[in-house]
Amino acid sequence: MTKRHWAHMLAVAVLATAALAAAAPAAAATPGAVAEDGSAAAAAAAREYLEARAAAIGAPRPAAVLRARVAAGSALTRTEAQVATGTALRGRHAGRRLTAVACDVTVLKTRLDLGGMTARVTAHAVTRLTWRSSGGRTDVEGSGLDHELTLVRHGDTWRVAADAYTDVLTAAYLEAAGAPRARVRAAARRSERAAPPVRLPRAASSLPSRVVDAAAVMPARGYIDVVMYDRAAAQTYADKYALSYNATYARFPGADCANFASQCAFAGKMLTAPGAYTSGWWYDKHGTSSPSDDTYSMSWINVTKQMSFWAGRRIDWQPTISGVGRGDFVYYDWTGDGVWDHVAILVGTNSAGQKVIDAHTTDHYRVFWKLGTKATKYKFAKVQAQWKIG
Repeated sequence: MTKRHWAHMLAVAVLATAALAAAAPAAAATPGAVAEDGSAAAAAAAREYLEARAAAIGAPRPAAVLRARVAAGSALTRTEAQVATGTALRGRHAGRRLTAVACDVTVLKTRLDLGGMTARVTAHAVTRLTWRSSGGRTDVEGSGLDHELTLVRHGDTWRVAADAYTDVLTAAYLEAAGAPRARVRAAARRSERAAPPVRLPRAASSLPSRVVDAAAVMPARGYIDVVMYDRAAAQTYADKYALSYNATYARFPGADCANFASQCAFAGKMLTAPGAYTSGWWYDKHGTSSPSDDTYSMSWINVTKQMSFWAGRRIDWQPTISGVGRGDFVYYDWTGDGVWDHVAILVGTNSAGQKVIDAHTTDHYRVFWKLGTKATKYKFAKVQAQWKIG
């Protein structure tokens, strides 16, 4: 058969298909097309809910803003209304007035069930709040949260039935809004349990060149070098990546706070210390910009290991928040049970003169440092001014 015959047959087939499609009723859409339309509608509904969740912070009646987008009978409206109220109250208690709310939502994944009656939407929402103090100063704080939303179909619309996310400030928001103590404590415990086990670097047997003693890899100089901690550089790095992630480093969803703190300290020229994966404080990119083959010490990525290694070597503990400032660190024990759960870097002050932090896990940008509840314990770490290399 010649190419001309093949071309003629193909043209006939295309025309026939087009004719059949034109003759078919509109209701005869393919299942795939229906699913695609349902996914788009569910994603749009999820986006509208997350935008409403942010707008509720500045609303006089937060529940009214949320109710139209939440499934009837769900406890979500009550909970999120209290979170919104607590967010606003924390600002007001410091003498600040909320003047603007902005929310950027990125829908990452949408999945429909087989019947098309429920949907699961994964989304990331970055919320920025603009505050004004009584003295006329303004400041912006931000947060970034991953949400796993469950939606149910109501006729031609979708409503949110559940919203799973981890915000280390939820317990503090609920406490500020007057929620029962049991609910506040349950929220704090959820923050403690939310972090997955930290992924270990490659086994020690695969790192034969890693040594414990820094002197073994630093040749004798015959003189002393002094490395100064650059607080401004640490703060600049923290502000740049507070609501995003440096793609050249490994990321630990749900447990990235110590990793981020280490990155900030390293940007401030804090000295690394070679060692095995259970000793020292180090991160090795192996000469590439991709984090896929990176290795690191446990003290780089784990809160308690970081505290243990830095204490006396890189930091000195201070009794109160007044003893620390820009480029220093705050550690958190959410429920006061003696296990340290979180770390954040101090980066400056807000319009009310409060010290503010940047952090990961819940991504925070210039948020009031006191993240916890009445039960939370804190440790204040002042980074040493300099280190000597001999």
